[in-house]
Amino acid sequence: MTGTQPRRTPVSIVCVFNDLDVRTTCLDASIHAGTPDAPQTEYLPVDNRDGAFASAGAALNDGARRARNDVVVFVHQDVYLHSLVALEEAAAALQDDPGTGLLGAVGITPSGSVAGVVRDRVVMIGEPSSSVPVDSVDEVLFLIERDRVLAEPLSEHPDLAWHAYAVEYGARVRSEGLHVGTHDVVLTHNSMTANLDRLAEAHQQVARLYPGLLPLRTTCGVVRATPDRSRWRTAWRRRHGVATWLRESRAAARLARADGLGIRDVVLGDIRLTVDDVLDVVGADRLDVVNLAPHRADAQPWSPASVTRRGRDVSVVVQTAADLAGSLREPGDGRALLVADVDETALRTLAPSLRDVPHLVGLAQDTGGWILVLSGSVADDVRAPWPTRRNAPFGLRPRPATAPGSSAGAPAELAR
Repeated sequence: MTGTQPRRTPVSIVCVFNDLDVRTTCLDASIHAGTPDAPQTEYLPVDNRDGAFASAGAALNDGARRARNDVVVFVHQDVYLHSLVALEEAAAALQDDPGTGLLGAVGITPSGSVAGVVRDRVVMIGEPSSSVPVDSVDEVLFLIERDRVLAEPLSEHPDLAWHAYAVEYGARVRSEGLHVGTHDVVLTHNSMTANLDRLAEAHQQVARLYPGLLPLRTTCGVVRATPDRSRWRTAWRRRHGVATWLRESRAAARLARADGLGIRDVVLGDIRLTVDDVLDVVGADRLDVVNLAPHRADAQPWSPASVTRRGRDVSVVVQTAADLAGSLREPGDGRALLVADVDETALRTLAPSLRDVPHLVGLAQDTGGWILVLSGSVADDVRAPWPTRRNAPFGLRPRPATAPGSSAGAPAELAR
């Protein structure tokens, strides 16, 4: 029926944590903000600061046994949930589809694409989804019906202690003839690190348990029967890396034209991995993040949020390029603005507003274009986190500035 609201069902949120400050500023803050719209939400944090649980599975199973609602949501401590309503809608979708045994916020399809939209640190990744079948879902957030997880708890195997336990559970339900899917739940993953310790062992355990599902795609790589370390595989990876760099270089040239810059003024780099280092270099103690949405409606579920990174206050919002262009100004001292999810069309819209604002344009294939806007007084050495020729389109390093105020792209200057 036209105009009918999606069905909702209350959830029990279970989180194992080892950092109370992170949990308080991310997950706790978001649940507190969203509870008025979803008052039956149950929150069950599991304290592992003293190492009482040897694995995530053991801790999360402990929380699931105490859950009262019919759907249990397992989530990381560094997640900000922008809509508990969206989470309840995902839970209802899981209940209403008896052929699906597991839903996640983000997963990898059999073709290798990312299903489900999440903000990963400061950049939006993935494509909108509604119960899209996937090979696996990420551990950042996933939902299981309480009765199912009580009957079949998460693995507590030591090789799956802190990695791939959702991947394993998804493989388990798939081997039982059920689907694994994703559903948009509108979250920010404010991750500070990329812990890959014993990830390979976790993937090999999954491979041993479910050989019939291989190769199995995950957000952390492809699970195969045996790791391929052949010379051919190494050569293919190098060739793939070069091809990626050339595609990024061509995209950098297009962004440069859209902003009226030279190609040497653009850097190649994943801003998710370097944003904290950049802020260290320029001495900014506050970051405002704007993710660009193509249409105004795309911004509605993403409530503005504030999180913390390395002791800095970070605000995150979603806007259209047209709305941002009308308010874009040079930040004050101690502040920086990051505009993420930028394409050529958006950059052309923003270019007139950027003309007299110190800024740096960059991009990476996996995350798209971005613009870092800084105060003119902190522009020195802003390129330091991108020192290699891999970070220079076609290997063209920035030229030395020829005159004060030049926008030739010297390391000590930003385009104006």
